[in-house]
Amino acid sequence: MRKLAIQRFQSTMDFPEAAWQPKDYKEPARWDIITALSRIVELAEGCALSEEFWESAKKPLGYLTKKFGMTKMQVVILAILVESGEAMSWRGIGKFLNCTRISIMTYTDDIDDLVARRWLVRKGVRENGGQFQGFKLQFGVVTALRHNEVFVPEKIDSLTVEEFIKVMSRYLRKSLFTRDCGMDDIEEWLVILCKANPQLPLCQKIYDYKDDIHIQSLLLLAIHDYNLWANTKDEGVTIPCLNDCYGEIIETDELQRELQDGTHPLIVDGLLEPKCNEGMASNEQFVLTRKCKEELLEGYEPKTKCNVPSQEELHNLKRHDSIEVKSMFYNDEDGEQIEQLQRFLDLDHFSRIQQRLREKGLRQGFACLFYGAPGTGKTETVLQIARQTGRDIMEVNIAGMRDKFVGESEKNIKQVFQQYRRACLACEVMPILFFNEADALINKRTEKIDQAVDRMDNAMQNIILQEIENLDGILIATTNLTSNLDKAFERRFLYKVEFHKPKEEVRAKLWDSILEDITEEEARVLAARYDFTGGQIENIARKLTVDFILTGQQASLDVIGKYCEAELMDKSRTIGFTYKKN
Repeated sequence: MRKLAIQRFQSTMDFPEAAWQPKDYKEPARWDIITALSRIVELAEGCALSEEFWESAKKPLGYLTKKFGMTKMQVVILAILVESGEAMSWRGIGKFLNCTRISIMTYTDDIDDLVARRWLVRKGVRENGGQFQGFKLQFGVVTALRHNEVFVPEKIDSLTVEEFIKVMSRYLRKSLFTRDCGMDDIEEWLVILCKANPQLPLCQKIYDYKDDIHIQSLLLLAIHDYNLWANTKDEGVTIPCLNDCYGEIIETDELQRELQDGTHPLIVDGLLEPKCNEGMASNEQFVLTRKCKEELLEGYEPKTKCNVPSQEELHNLKRHDSIEVKSMFYNDEDGEQIEQLQRFLDLDHFSRIQQRLREKGLRQGFACLFYGAPGTGKTETVLQIARQTGRDIMEVNIAGMRDKFVGESEKNIKQVFQQYRRACLACEVMPILFFNEADALINKRTEKIDQAVDRMDNAMQNIILQEIENLDGILIATTNLTSNLDKAFERRFLYKVEFHKPKEEVRAKLWDSILEDITEEEARVLAARYDFTGGQIENIARKLTVDFILTGQQASLDVIGKYCEAELMDKSRTIGFTYKKN
């Protein structure tokens, strides 16, 4: 009878007929994450979670349950969401499997566990004119799986107060006032974050209000507001804002009344107070008290939006999409290092690398030194890496750092790093701080100081060393000289990439790429005869371009040879040459 009742119930749902059928399939010799997920999706569609499905999917499920530490049903749900690429409701998951929504909801514990482990987040899904509870993959899951790696959620435990507020505010900026999350889901996540950090006075205080989650979330919302708008006219949680946040889950009239008449627990406990505008207390805007900041947020200084400039204000910030595309050619060993560096700075990889470093308590800043002979492509490589990784560049004018007035040079270098930190806040993608031709700033510090200029240089270098030590961004410096590099700087550069003069086969590629009107054979001849860098070859190309504009004639190989001899600045050598064609 029970089986018949279920069949009748299913017949009333608008599901398609079961699509699951065993398929001819050659099992891979070795499973990986992508292959196993693909196979599970293929078998799961329309399977109605039948015994045949579980048997057919036994091997890929066994591989992933062990790999992820999940139940079989959790792996199935994960595979469906990866395949979908968007949020799905209980009903949507049921449709994919050809099961009823009620039968799928029996796996609530599996879903809740995935949410708790932060593989999934809750998200409202609009269906049939209504809003229903749904789920989507946490940011970063797909990237990890695409690289055949197990997803590691962002670290949220054992945080400092600054790290706590940074994690909380990043989540709230994504979640508040969007359809992605309801306020009840946001509150649930905030409580999980606080439980993960019982060492913080803030979280200990939050626990005092454990009987009312709305009080807990309101205090955290006020801290989020303080983090964004401290010391500006916009600082303060407003009544309209609270109505927008809580309107769907509570009657906000009582909340408004308690705040305005001073009976709300956060006001009674001296953590919130009406904002004072021109000597008058506002009953529409509420801010953190000094007690709250000193006792619960001790030592925290918010990076307010009023101090975050627009990209237009950052006049020396070079946009990545304005960088001209150029083909780069390197010796094999140099090219491997640069390719690895570019992978590190890829958006997905870099965020995951920083997360792992943060989890291990290591510094997250990335400082790199490019060194080698002039014209070997150091500067252009920085530009091309920025273009390909989508990062804007803040290039520092080294000559403009020094000032004849005492103390001004030190202020200038401090301002560079302050401006870079502001740029990091203003840009969606972390930009690159670029010290080009930084020889003067990173050479050995003077031990015997005789002149004021030596004291100034040493002071500037000490500031740079300290700033690199505390760096939370990306710094790349270039230099032509390394023999005089200060040991303290050498230690602080995580990666040191040497640019060698191009070998003959690389020079041939450079000639062929830069001079479009020569043959491959002519490019090989030029490469064999002249031990030039890419910069020298480009100089010759510019001269030939000027000649063409003036005469309208393409240069012969003999003319190119004359320019090459001139570039060598060695008049004792014979000008011109001949070669034999094969």
